[in-house]
Amino acid sequence: MRARSWGIWTTVLLALCALLALSWWWLEFRSARIDPEFTRNFVDLNRRVDDGATAVAYDPQLKILAVGRESGRLELWDARRSDSRLTRTAHTVRIEHIAFGADDSIVLTSSVGSTVMGLDPNGMPKVWDARSGELLLALPGEWIGGPLAASPVPGFYLIASYDELRVYDHAKRAVVGAALKVRGGVTALTSDKASGLVAVGTGSGELRLLKLDVTGEVPRLDVVAETSTYRLEAGTDVLAVLLRDEGRRLVTVNWLPEAQRHDYPANIAGHQAEIVQWNTQDWRRERTFPLSLQTVHWASYTPGEPWLVLAGNESTRGRIELVDLQGGEAWRYKANRSHPVAVLLPEIRTGLILQSGGATQIRYLDQQ
Repeated sequence: MRARSWGIWTTVLLALCALLALSWWWLEFRSARIDPEFTRNFVDLNRRVDDGATAVAYDPQLKILAVGRESGRLELWDARRSDSRLTRTAHTVRIEHIAFGADDSIVLTSSVGSTVMGLDPNGMPKVWDARSGELLLALPGEWIGGPLAASPVPGFYLIASYDELRVYDHAKRAVVGAALKVRGGVTALTSDKASGLVAVGTGSGELRLLKLDVTGEVPRLDVVAETSTYRLEAGTDVLAVLLRDEGRRLVTVNWLPEAQRHDYPANIAGHQAEIVQWNTQDWRRERTFPLSLQTVHWASYTPGEPWLVLAGNESTRGRIELVDLQGGEAWRYKANRSHPVAVLLPEIRTGLILQSGGATQIRYLDQQ
């Protein structure tokens, strides 16, 4: 009789363990997914917003969507929930750049402000907890707002201040080592963990490949290779850089030299940008991707996705253009302002266009 009781209790305990394991798996599964209602609620909550979005980024690992506003406000949206939005007054003026540090669960922001000569007390880059929205650090010193990116080395981040590139050590909560001088000012920045490379684009069309060396007492940025989109010329900004194929290829979105921009009537700007794939071994131009926008103001991509997101104009109308780097196709979407921004949420085949007075959802893979 006693043996039978033990058998019953053993069965009950095993069933409870199985139920707990199933519950844990279900909670993990649910927390790893984007909430089906997230995008609809995001669009609803952005109706008639008079504070335009100036920067946006999404991290597929954290499932966090970060939006920077004209006023300097930062919004952190947890895409795993339909009703999660944290709002922080981050900067005095518009947020220009956002970067994620998924391994440290942080978000970095910079604005168009500058702390030089005390012009803007909130013009320094800032580091935020991606989940709670807590301000972890406002980096001291003199800064002129520029791009930011996680480096290939865990715990280290790259922060530009016009013509300088600095290294931020999150464990020490400090900028470390000497700044690397970059001619023409840093306008685009990215890194690739597989190759350990950092790619930099400048306002004069220069392209640099770097490596971050943290083996010594002081971290150091070393230049591995460099070239330029054409000859160095002011106003040939590199708007985005994307390393692919373990660093063997670099995709750039860059403005053309003035002499190569096509002529149009006075009220229509010419095609002033191009998308190029470079072979980083010999800096050969391997491919040029289609681009129909006449002007391009902004370019970005979602980590791990072979898509570029471009914002610009066709004639006087705002447009978003998505460029498929694998298929070589491009699709355009309307925007009701001249300087929209957009972001992709690849897990649900959805994009979000942020524009005047609201947001629009697009199904960017429906064309295939």
